[in-house]
This record gives sequence, structure tokens and C-alpha cells, in this order.
Amino acid sequence: MALAVRSTFLSRKTGAGFNLMTVITGWIKKLPLHARHTFYYDLRSALLFGLFGGLIFPFMAVVGRKIGATNFQIAMIVSATYVSNAFALLWTEDVLGAGRVWYVVWPNAAGRALLLLMFFVTSPMWYTILIFTYMVITAPAFPSYASIMKTNYPDGIRARLMSYVRASTAFLWIIASAAGGWYLQRDTYNYRYLFPFAAVLGFLSALQFRHIKVRRENKTRESVGGFAELSQPLRDPAFIRFLIAFSVFEFGLFLASPVYPLVLVDEARISNFAAGIYGAVFSSLWLLGFFFWGHFMDRYSIKSSVLLVFFIGCLVPLIYLLTRSIYILGIAQGAAGFLYAGMELVSYIVITRMAKPRDVPRYMAAHVALEGVRGALAPFLGTRLYTLFGADTVFAAAIILGAIGIFFAWKLIEAKS
Repeated sequence: MALAVRSTFLSRKTGAGFNLMTVITGWIKKLPLHARHTFYYDLRSALLFGLFGGLIFPFMAVVGRKIGATNFQIAMIVSATYVSNAFALLWTEDVLGAGRVWYVVWPNAAGRALLLLMFFVTSPMWYTILIFTYMVITAPAFPSYASIMKTNYPDGIRARLMSYVRASTAFLWIIASAAGGWYLQRDTYNYRYLFPFAAVLGFLSALQFRHIKVRRENKTRESVGGFAELSQPLRDPAFIRFLIAFSVFEFGLFLASPVYPLVLVDEARISNFAAGIYGAVFSSLWLLGFFFWGHFMDRYSIKSSVLLVFFIGCLVPLIYLLTRSIYILGIAQGAAGFLYAGMELVSYIVITRMAKPRDVPRYMAAHVALEGVRGALAPFLGTRLYTLFGADTVFAAAIILGAIGIFFAWKLIEAKS
């Protein structure tokens, strides 16, 4: 009964007339109760995460550079998200017997609470270490979140539900990043107050997710997966073909990723306020991207989705290769937002379509672990190439790898998938 009462927020009309929100809420009202319940708390968590992320992530590398971070430390900050993903292999099974929701809630809560220590940090070294540690602590969430989405959201509309949740995140991310840029424009070291405030919001976001109930879940302690279990996804030919194409493309993406903030700070001389506006531009296209990609991936094949994602991915380094104008580079920022919305959804959709419910955490762990390997190598190689040959060489290499990824996706991924 309580779940039914809570889910009524999704079916209320928001005024007279026919509008987009009425269509969306009317459509959600027809979902099974477990899907509406999951969506309710997934959405509440996402809204708070949008504020948390918008106040921190657009500024991590830019602030780091401005307080004196070296090229290597910027590479560490950028790669931290991906390096930490390699630890996901340890969490493919419910090793604590706590249920999948536990692995989403408490590592995220602990990692975000750790960012309260930013109040005491002024050294670029400790700044980098704290961000890197935060990323590692939150790594266990990825396989379990994918498993929950597979179990609780119906196959035919999973992409749309996930896109609505992420669009809500992006909407508040836009507002938060603009506000964060305005605040940091006063003094870059205001991050010592801004980041801890955001950490509180992030902690509350994690706690919202604890109310989700996983269907037909048997909370039993499982052993850490052995080699045979962890390598199971790598014996799936369709998954291997996807990984080959995605790995080549993403290596190029990661190669250029630490060079973007270096160019923005050192060459384009971006202000903190402009960095906030860039975050808002990124989030705006991220927001639109989730609506677009959610519908696109529900209607078209995996191959079509991957090809379009890869093509857009090549546009970002191409724009940086052609100009250093702070205004035109904003277009690249928007393209990046649209790209990352597609990349996030395509990974979840590919895996949840290919894998059985029981195997989803293993497939996701294999994917993010290999992403961790790429993220551990490419950003450091990118900053090294930047030091030796300049930014344009890195951007050209990223474009070439992206084009090779498109070729592999065209040849290797089955059109019917």
C-alpha cells in the first residue's frame, strides 16, 4: 500500500492542457508497480546527485590545474574514474550477502562523505589523492546498479526509464554547475567550501537509493568470482566484438581527455565562471541526449546506436584541433555532453540485452574493468604526447582511433543486435 501511495506522484497532472510532462507521467503510470517504485527512488537519488555532480565534476581538473597540479596529476584526476573501475571485478558477486542495493548505497555514501575533507586541502598533491581515493571507494556500485536496472525495469522500456532519470540529473547539474562557476569565480580556493557542501548532497543522494527493493532477490553470501566466472563474458563472441570496437574508440577518447583542461587553462585562459558555463552547456546537451538516446536505442539496433555514438565522439577532438576560441570550444563541450549521454546508455543497454539477469554484473564488471585498463594508460600517454609534441598531435591521434573504432563497429557488430 505504501508503495502505491508513493508512486502516485508519477500520475498527477501538472495543470490543464496537453504537455510533455502529462504524456510522460501518464506513460509511467501504466508501468508495473515494482518499476514505478524503483523509478521513484532512482529519480530522487538522481536529482540530488545532479546537484552534487554539478558542483564538483565540471571543476575538478580546472581547479586542480589552477592550484598548481602538474600534467601527471591532471592525468591522475581525469583517469581516476576509469582506473577505479578495474576494482569492479571484485564486486560481481554479493560477497557480503547484503543484497545488490547495499553496494550502490554505502560505497557511494562513504566516498562522497570523504570529500568533506576538501575543507582542509590546499595542496595539489592531496587534492589529487583525495579525488582518486573517492573514485576507488565508489567503484563497487557499477555492477550492482546494472543488475538492479536489469531486474526491476522491463526490457522494452529500460532505456527510456534510465534516460528520464539521467535527464533529471542533467537538469539540476546545469543549474549547479553555473552556480558553482559563479562562486569559484570569486576565489578558486572557494572549492574548500563548495566541494564539502556538494558532498553532503551526494551523501543524501546515496541514501535515497536504499529504499529500492530488488525483485526475487535472495540475499546470500557469495564467494568472489573465480577466473572461470569472471571471464565468462569474454567467451561471448557478440560481447567480444562490441568490446573490440568500443575499446579502440574509447582509448582515443581517454587519450585526449586530460589535454582538454590543459588547453582550456593554459591556452584558452578559461575563467572559473566560464568553466561553470561550460558545465551548464555540457549538462544541457547531456539532458537532451538522454531523451534522444533513450528513444533511439529502444527503436534501433545496437550497431546503429554504437556507430552514431562513435561518430559524435570524433567531433570533440576535431573541434579542439581546429580552434582555441573559448566560444567555439563551447560547441565541443556540448558535443561531449551529448556523447557521454549516449556512451552511458549504450553500455547498459548492450549488456542488459546480451546477458542473462544472473550474468549482468559479470558483463558490466568485465566492461568497466577493461575501461579501467584503458583509463589507466591513455590519459598518461596523452599528457606525455602533449609534453613532447603538443595538443594537436593528441587530438589528431584521438580522431584516428575514433575512426578505426567506427570501422570495427561497422564490421564486427551484428546489424540485427
